[in-house]
Amino acid sequence: MFTTTLRLDDDLGRFLREAADAQDMSVNGWVADLLRREQAAAARRRLAADWAAYGKDEAAQDVDYAFSAQADVAAEPPHRTYRARKSK
Repeated sequence: MFTTTLRLDDDLGRFLREAADAQDMSVNGWVADLLRREQAAAARRRLAADWAAYGKDEAAQDVDYAFSAQADVAAEPPHRTYRARKSK
């Protein structure tokens, strides 16, 4: 477990205590919850940045090489049906 000490001015310390009290939380719990939400937001920002970079990568967007293989897999033979068999 990580332990640290914060040095806050009186106004910010008062805000911290009041915010935690308003949520019926300890100061430690409130700060931990705040950090968890920021951690999740940072992960969403990283994912968005990764997708944006992927979208700009023309080579990664080129999927023409896969079309014939997909067509072979997706093609349904005209004589074959996919009805469920009755159990005996």
